[in-house]
Amino acid sequence: MPLVRRVLTTENSRRTELLSILVTNALPIVGVGLLDWSAAALLLLYWLELGVDSVWALVRALFAGRPPDIATEGLLVGPLAARQVSLSVPRTDLRVYLTTVLTLPVTVLIVAGAWLLTGALLIGPLPEPSSDTLVGVVVASGGIFISTGVTTVRNYFYNGEYRNHNSQTAFRGLLPRMVTVFFGGILTLTLITAATEGPEAELGSLDPSAVGLPLLLMIVCFKFTSDFLGVYSDRLAVYFKSYDQKYGWQEAPPQSKAVEDALTDAPERVRPVRWGRVIGGPLRLPQHPGSAYLGGLGLLVAGLFAIGGSWAIVAAILVASLCIPLLLLCFDQLLRYGTLEYRIEPDAGALVAYDRLFGTALWRIESWDESGLRVERTPVDSLLGTETVTIEHADGEYVLPHVPDSDPVIAVFDRQPERQKQTPSDGDGVFE
Repeated sequence: MPLVRRVLTTENSRRTELLSILVTNALPIVGVGLLDWSAAALLLLYWLELGVDSVWALVRALFAGRPPDIATEGLLVGPLAARQVSLSVPRTDLRVYLTTVLTLPVTVLIVAGAWLLTGALLIGPLPEPSSDTLVGVVVASGGIFISTGVTTVRNYFYNGEYRNHNSQTAFRGLLPRMVTVFFGGILTLTLITAATEGPEAELGSLDPSAVGLPLLLMIVCFKFTSDFLGVYSDRLAVYFKSYDQKYGWQEAPPQSKAVEDALTDAPERVRPVRWGRVIGGPLRLPQHPGSAYLGGLGLLVAGLFAIGGSWAIVAAILVASLCIPLLLLCFDQLLRYGTLEYRIEPDAGALVAYDRLFGTALWRIESWDESGLRVERTPVDSLLGTETVTIEHADGEYVLPHVPDSDPVIAVFDRQPERQKQTPSDGDGVFE
């Protein structure tokens, strides 16, 4: 055991991964060589191993140390992605990002669907192995689960590799394993068909001593080569310019952003007016066309019920098709600006957007850092008697909607803003 202890305690995580794949690929050899497993049992083991890899990939994704790469313009999830809200795990440095919790169920459905589809194509048509063989396969799967878990705990958590990943890059390696299992299974079925006299021969009835060992060696070598190249993939990076040593062919995930000085002692603070934090949402419909598609789908369903003359149902669907998209937009507006305040330091020439609920600064801009400044009055501004300020920046546009007075914001910058021409209907707001 000294050798195993030395491998598990070394700082080189590559050795731990190598030990894991050696154990994982040795179990099928033991099964076929000593327990007379059929090729069907071999495929079942590889399919269960794929499920084990998926489970541990989900664990890595949940506790990834960097925020998910999600567009902040997205509906509902976007405001949370901009704030990078996370929950700390007690007595550890681990954090769970709220956006990861919200998006991970979709990932689980996709991974589970791919896993079940692979099983349906490769395992479903095969005859069921004997009870003793099933017990052996389950025990071997448990060993693979423990081996993969030790590798994950040692390399990902203990060695701090989680700090370099987000929920997307945490799945690095899972897709190649899925491809390996699928094409390895196809290769297995092809070889068995070639080794039998007729196309209707059952896989479970094959004699392991006749085709099991040669077949096993070819499939295990195929899979072991794939796993081995995955462990030493960084050594091959010189041959692929688009390859990143840490993240594979994925881009490096963005690090958590932090504003160094949130202007806690700022002399002036501006907030969007209360009604503007809610009813300004429908103005952002062009940025969220998905809500319009949702309403259009409701209209289509209402048309189908109208053909049948179910007018009460048609009326209910029409109301829902109009109200639900508007409510989603209003709720998104509330998430974005409901607890937001703009801290202004005119002497320092700095402006900070600060979320009071989550206690985090979203962005900071200096007076010299802007490339454009404009003030306009949207229809909602005309109704509320407010103004919307847009600051152009190299990273994009910062919009300060429905502020009661734009002068404190403009005072930060050295230029005069472009102002939208007032229309005759512009005047004092009815909600002031």
